[in-house]
Amino acid sequence: MFHMLLQWFPFRKLVKFVITGGIALGVDMTLYYFLTRYGHVYYLLARILSLGVAIVWSFTVNRQWTFRAVEGDARKQAVKFVTVILFTSLLSLGLMHVGVTLLHFHDLVVILAVSVMTTLINFSAHSLWSYAGNKKKAEASIDALPLA
Repeated sequence: MFHMLLQWFPFRKLVKFVITGGIALGVDMTLYYFLTRYGHVYYLLARILSLGVAIVWSFTVNRQWTFRAVEGDARKQAVKFVTVILFTSLLSLGLMHVGVTLLHFHDLVVILAVSVMTTLINFSAHSLWSYAGNKKKAEASIDALPLA
């Protein structure tokens, strides 16, 4: 059973997705830091700008490297990508509220658990919906290539 799961689940793509997300987080935090500390930009505006840059970067890298979906319609993919991000962001906030306020778990424990859950949801939604048009071609090229 576990062997079948290993063959079915696209672990290479998931690793690439996690790497891309980690770098996007770094881009987001670094830009936010420099905008607020050195650019003296209001923190909410800085957050909007840094998050926007991170989302564009994440969409682009996921489209080209993680899912190899460059032949699809970029505008449709972008709308789907942002829709998934918005949905999982709202889900994350709701789960944080339930975990911290209602169940009284430590906030850092909840954010870790929620982050794992939303990462898997994001990955699945992007695999099955955002970049679904190039599934056969993407699977063939991903499986044939190393992570780098």
